[in-house]
Amino acid sequence: MADALIIGGGLIGITTAHRLAKRGCSVVLVEANEDVGLGANFANGAMLVPSQTMPWNSPGILSTLLRSIVTQNSAVRIKPKAIPSLFKWGLQFLKNSKPHLHELHTRRLLELALFSMDVFEEYYKGYADQFEAKKCGTIKIYRDQPGLEAQIRSNRHLSEVGLDWEALTPDQTVEAEPHLQALAPQLAGGIRFSADVVAESRKFCQILRDDLVASGQIIHVSCQANELLMSGEKVIGARTTIGDIRAKNTILALGANTRKLAANDARSILVRPVKGYSVTYDTTGVNDLPSYPVIDEGMHVGIVPINGKLRAVGIAEFAGHDDTLSPKIIRQLDRLTKSVYPNLAQTLDGCKREPWTGFRPMSADGLPYIGEASSKGLWVNTGHGHLGWTLATGSAELLADLIMGKPTALDASSYAVTRSH
Repeated sequence: MADALIIGGGLIGITTAHRLAKRGCSVVLVEANEDVGLGANFANGAMLVPSQTMPWNSPGILSTLLRSIVTQNSAVRIKPKAIPSLFKWGLQFLKNSKPHLHELHTRRLLELALFSMDVFEEYYKGYADQFEAKKCGTIKIYRDQPGLEAQIRSNRHLSEVGLDWEALTPDQTVEAEPHLQALAPQLAGGIRFSADVVAESRKFCQILRDDLVASGQIIHVSCQANELLMSGEKVIGARTTIGDIRAKNTILALGANTRKLAANDARSILVRPVKGYSVTYDTTGVNDLPSYPVIDEGMHVGIVPINGKLRAVGIAEFAGHDDTLSPKIIRQLDRLTKSVYPNLAQTLDGCKREPWTGFRPMSADGLPYIGEASSKGLWVNTGHGHLGWTLATGSAELLADLIMGKPTALDASSYAVTRSH
C-alpha cells in the first residue's frame, strides 16, 4: 500500500506528489490524459504572479456579471445554460465580494503566493533552463487614471504583506517596454512587479514526472479514477480503469472536476470551472519582440513572450464543462493583443497561431482548498482559480506538511476544506 495516491497529474497534482516524495513518501499518481500537464496548465499564461492575487469577485462584480449575459465582448461572461449550476456557488461568490472580505482574501492569497515563490526557488535553481523560467517581472498597464490610482492604493496596503512593486509614468512604461510606444498616447501609466516570473508549466510538469519515475515512484497515465474506495468512513484509495489502488492517504488534485469524486464532501468544496482562453503565436524568426510580459488591466488581457513565442491570455467564461473552442473569442483575443501592440499587428497576422481553452477551478471565496476533507484519509488540493501556477509549489508544500503532521509555514486554516464561507 502506497503512502499517498494522487489523483490528477496537472500542475497541482504532480507538484504535490513531488513534495511528498521528497519527504520519503511512496507515491502513486494517476492521470486520465495520456501524459501529465495536459489540462488547465497546458497553454496557460506562463506567469507566476504574486502581483495578481486579487480574487475575481471584486466589489461591484454583480453588475459586471449581469452585463456579461447580454454583452458579447465582455472580458467576464456567463452562458445562460451555466446559470443553474452556479446558484449556490454564486451566492457565496457574491457574498465574498464585500470589500472587507475581498481585501482579507487578497492578503491571504498574497501570503500563500509569496510562500510559494520561496518554495519555487528550489526548482528555479535546479531546473530553470529546462522549463524556460525567467525572473523578468511583469508590467501592468493602465489606460485610465482612476484605475491606476486604485491599484496603487491597493498595492500600498499589500506592501505590508510583502508585495514588491514600482509605479511608472507613461514615459517610464514605454522605456521599460519600447513596443508600447504606439500605445503611449493612451497610457495613464504602469506598474512594474519585479518578483513575477515567466515559466512554462507544462515542461515543469514533465520535469517532475521524470524525477518521480527516476526515484522509483509510480505514475499511471491514461488511467481514470472512477470512485473512491472506502473502509467504513475512511477513504483507502480509488477504483481505476487499471484496477483498485490502495493508499494510506488519497489526494484529489482534479481542478474543476474535484467534486465529481468527492461526492460526500462536495457541499464544502465550492469550486466551479471558469473557462479561459489563450492564443500562442509562433514568432520564430521575428527579431524584434516585446521582452516584458504585459498585462492590460482595462482590457483584461496578458501578453507573454516565452521562448520564441508570444502568448495572449484572457477571457473568463462561465460555461459549465463545455470545452468548445470559440472562434469568436479567439478573434477577440487576437484583437486585444493587437490593441496593446498595434505595431505588431501585421507581424502577428503572418504568424502561425495555436488557440487553446482550459478550465480554471474557481472557488467561491477566491481561496484554494488545501487540506483534509471531512472523509478521513481524503485530502484536497484545488480551487486555485487563475493562480494555479503561482500557488502550485506553496500549496503542495503546505499540503505535504499537513499530511505528514508537521508544523506548517502558514496558517493552513485559511485554506481548509471544511472552512465556513
